[in-house]
Amino acid sequence: GIPAALRGRVWQILLGVVNKKANLEVWAEGESALTREDLQVLRADLTRTRQDIPHFKTPQVQSDMEALLTVYCTRRSVKYTQGLNEILAPFFELGLDSTGAIFNAFYALIQKFIPNTLRGHDLKTLRRSLELLRVVLRYHSPRLS
Repeated sequence: GIPAALRGRVWQILLGVVNKKANLEVWAEGESALTREDLQVLRADLTRTRQDIPHFKTPQVQSDMEALLTVYCTRRSVKYTQGLNEILAPFFELGLDSTGAIFNAFYALIQKFIPNTLRGHDLKTLRRSLELLRVVLRYHSPRLS
């Protein structure tokens, strides 16, 4: 398999985001696509995300995940949908060098492999996509699945 130290770089290459700059400042204060209710759901999901891995319990990772999911939803003009946190989570374990690199890989994965996931807020589509992602991760990196 691919050595753990190289996995983040390999994902970036495969997703076409090597050395791509991320603009995470995409909205002015108060222009987030997320409602107060969406933020409550997102935060509740984050407290449950990969809690068996200590790294995910840290305030920094919780804050970074919230910010990246908020940016994603705002950019795509979509509501937060439960499960997006689970698509984002593996990128925090790949040793990528910045939140911008994590965001770019997450965004590219969705755009390339599951672009219609949030259309119409169809949770069946998201659940199928998450199951496909779990199968891919289980094959390539069992620890992340």
